Parts: sequence; C-alpha cells; structure tokens
Amino acid sequence: MYWQAFRAAPEALIVLDAAGVVRLASSAAEALFQRTTADLVGRRVRDLFTGEPDFSPEEPVATAVRLPDGRELPVDVRSRTLEGDPSGLLVLAVDDQSNPARSRASLEQRIARLTLTGHEQGELLTDLMVTQERERARIAAGVHDDSLQVITAATLRLQHLRRRLRDPADLEILDRLEASLVQAAARLRRLIFDFRPPRLTDEGLAAATRDLLEDLAEDHDIEVTVENRLTAEPALPTRLLIFRMLQEAVANVGKHAGADRCTVILGEQDRGYLIRVVDDGIGAENLHSDPGHLGLLLMRERAALAGGWFRISSVPRSGTTVTFWVPRGADLESKGASP
Repeated sequence: MYWQAFRAAPEALIVLDAAGVVRLASSAAEALFQRTTADLVGRRVRDLFTGEPDFSPEEPVATAVRLPDGRELPVDVRSRTLEGDPSGLLVLAVDDQSNPARSRASLEQRIARLTLTGHEQGELLTDLMVTQERERARIAAGVHDDSLQVITAATLRLQHLRRRLRDPADLEILDRLEASLVQAAARLRRLIFDFRPPRLTDEGLAAATRDLLEDLAEDHDIEVTVENRLTAEPALPTRLLIFRMLQEAVANVGKHAGADRCTVILGEQDRGYLIRVVDDGIGAENLHSDPGHLGLLLMRERAALAGGWFRISSVPRSGTTVTFWVPRGADLESKGASP
C-alpha cells in the first residue's frame, strides 16, 4: 500500500540509503530523470546530478539533473528523513525549475504529505503485526486442542484395530495409515511451534532458538550454532518479539543465503538485548532494492516500534549478518490493543 502511494505521488521523489544509492523512485521521478525505475534503483546519487550537491534538510539545493541524452535540467532539491526511521533513508523531492508553475511552498507541502504517509505506514504495520500475533495464538490453540487431539485419537483407534487383524496385507495398509498420521501430527506440532513455540514459554529464548535452527539444519542441510550469552531470561513479551525477528532472519537464511553455516548469538548490551544472525552464504549487493520485501520491512518496524534498531549487512559471496537490539521490557504484542 505504501509502495503504491509512493509510486503514484505527483512529485518526483527518490529514496536514498545511507551510502547514497537510490532504493525507490516515484513514477514522476521516472519522467523527470527520463529513466525507468529499474535504471534508477541501484544508481549512486552523484551519477544523477551535476557537481557534488550536499542535500541539506535546511534549505533547497539548486543543482541540475543529468539526462541520458547529455542535457542538464535545472532543479531544486529538498531532502527529508522519515521521522522515527532508524535506517538512515533519505527522501529527495526534485523540483523542475524549468517549469515556473512549481513553487517551493508547494514542494514543502508535498514533502509534508510524504512524511504523513510514512506515519500512516507505521500505523498500518503496527496493526498488521499485532493482528498477526493474535491470529497465531488463536490458530496454535485451535490446532493443539482440536486437530492434534483428533489425530492422536485416530492413532489410538488404529492401534486397537491392529490387535484384531491377522492378514499381512491388511497390516501393511495399517502401517501406512499410521505412518501418515504420525507425519501429520509432526507437521501440526511444527505448525504450533511456528505460531507459538511452547519451549519459548517453558524453557526460554535459547531453547526455542535451538529448535528453530534444528529445523533449518534439517530442511537445508546447514551447520547451525547458538551462542547464548544471556545472563537472565527476557520477559515473555520481549522474548516473543525477539523470536519473531529471529524466525524471519533464519527463514531468509534458508530461502536465500545458500549457506553452509548459520550462527545465532543471543547477548545483552546497553540495558537491552543484542541479537546477531550470521551466515556464510552468497550475500547480496542490494538488500533493500526490492520494495516488496515485507519480511525485512517488518523486522525493521518491529525493532523500531519497540524502541530498538535493526541493521543488515552483506558482502557478495561472503555472507550476511542481521543485527538487532531491543530494550528490556519491550512488548510489541500489547501495542495497538483495544482499550
């Protein structure tokens, strides 16, 4: 939703990461720069403007856009960081000065609208994450109390039936049925773990993380390690917040990293919890170039909404490190709850 609103903005907007690389561009920016989004994203900002402009949030910067045909288009550029965004992203609003109908006042209004859109995005993501947690808890309870119990009862009836059968062919069919039920029960138990891992509540974050990594090792043949440096167990709401972020980071290792090893380090720092997920996989050059990557966005938003921060670094063919910190007592699950 945010991406669609950004693309449809009437002004020429581009978003830069901390290294000055374009990560997002509006449709109006495509027209102004005379380049497609695919041609804009991944370019360094210095390749798009003449000179070495210093984009200050205090005053508009007069510069010129380098067009593909070699011409230069005079523009004014204002920059703005999104309030509450810890990632260092910078929004540039580029105003075509060859068109006198556009005023600086209108430009400031457009940047203000973008900032408001950023606030609305944060509220939507908060609602999404809170709803996810509530739905996960509901489904986990339903699976445990209903579906898993039905399968257990069916398994017991098959065992009772086994004592009455003598024909080898019938017993072979019964063996296959029992194997299918055992497999179904195992899958449901994993589903319950994904939604609301019992060991997270009963034994703590390190135990639940080991289970998470054991599944990764089993599914993708990856060597896994947990380094538990915690001196005390986080409160349950904080534990759940950390575990959700770990789930996403570990899932990304399995889906995208092509790694041989994955290590999770659980530690403490600055009256909070510092977590690292390190893999030795293929890495990536443009981790944030895909605006539809909801998993990374949700990890970042979870950390920010809890008063913490999230960082991801990667080097091609040298692996990826996800690092995040949340304060003690962080509790995202209760945010947005109805009064």
